[in-house]
Amino acid sequence: MANNDLPAKIELVAELEGHDDRAWHVAWNPHRPILASCSADKTVRMYHYQLNTSSSDADSSSPLLKFSHTTTIPTGHTKTVRAIAWSPSGKTLATASFDANIGIWAQEEDEEDEGAGGGSGEWECMSLLEGHETECKSVAYSRSGSLLASCSRDKTVWIWEVHPDSDFECMGVLMEHTQDVKCVAWHPKEEILASASYDDTIKLYSDDPSDDWFCATTLSGHDSTVWTLAWEPTNGKYLASGSDDGTIRLWRITGGQMSEMKGECIMALEGHQGSIYSISWSPGKKDEKRIAEDGESSLGWLASTGGDGTVVIWEITRPIAGSDRSKLSSRKIAQLDAAHGVFDVNSIVWCPRPGLEHVFATAGDDGHVRIWKVEWKNT
Repeated sequence: MANNDLPAKIELVAELEGHDDRAWHVAWNPHRPILASCSADKTVRMYHYQLNTSSSDADSSSPLLKFSHTTTIPTGHTKTVRAIAWSPSGKTLATASFDANIGIWAQEEDEEDEGAGGGSGEWECMSLLEGHETECKSVAYSRSGSLLASCSRDKTVWIWEVHPDSDFECMGVLMEHTQDVKCVAWHPKEEILASASYDDTIKLYSDDPSDDWFCATTLSGHDSTVWTLAWEPTNGKYLASGSDDGTIRLWRITGGQMSEMKGECIMALEGHQGSIYSISWSPGKKDEKRIAEDGESSLGWLASTGGDGTVVIWEITRPIAGSDRSKLSSRKIAQLDAAHGVFDVNSIVWCPRPGLEHVFATAGDDGHVRIWKVEWKNT
């Protein structure tokens, strides 16, 4: 199906320049109007954004959001900053670096800027987590904010307990993968962790209250490196994975912390001509009329990107009623080729803030961050 025949379109909202080397990752603050990006130039750039109140439906040329660069954090990392993650409170930012360390950052409180959004206080490194032997590839906070996970080229996943005053305690070092670990992602409801690796597998971990963290199950099916993971955002009953084999696999996860955990691959999505480096799952902007007509409920929008420079948006649905409600369906609703020109796209992340679920950011090898929105056509 040609891009023009798809039911939705992807439109550029803003382009943010400034990094001196490839941009690896972006992260939206969950509570404040802040977008952060990190780069091989060892910095983190912070942007404040606001709704463009002058725009209207009649003036579609006006951007949805206005962005302004507020600060650049030098970080002090001696190598590439590969990944970043906000705590659920939005008060701290974790940076994962190829120097094997993880930085924990917080902004000085400024009474004059309280409630103003971006604030003007300086960002300070409150803690430096050491332990990995080589490059850190990913970092993620649990939903409660009480745990932080990190992974590395050293084949390990570390779980840290978050204490007051930016104090962290290592709760477990998980050595289940046989190769470089590329990504960690927490379940949206429970303290269940997923990791993806160069060994082509996905591991799910849980905490045994009477013992330690352990690998509850292994998901196999990809034919090459698994780069990226994304949980279904509402209930976490499904997990998506993107791979070097050019496919996205959707897994049904059963069981949980208190029962035997299992995973079954129920769908494979194909739409890329190269490695899939990043996926992100959002509740999306539902087409209520079509969903009602088809007797389906939406599980949201899944966005994917990677080495081919293409962005694809998928709508994931399931039947509203019937005996087979667990059977998922998918359809490609939008596609954008050459999202960063000739460059690879390394990261794609939906905005989590209410009313902006159709907005996402990408980071590319061109060093730029681009903001996009997805809109249904003819609505």
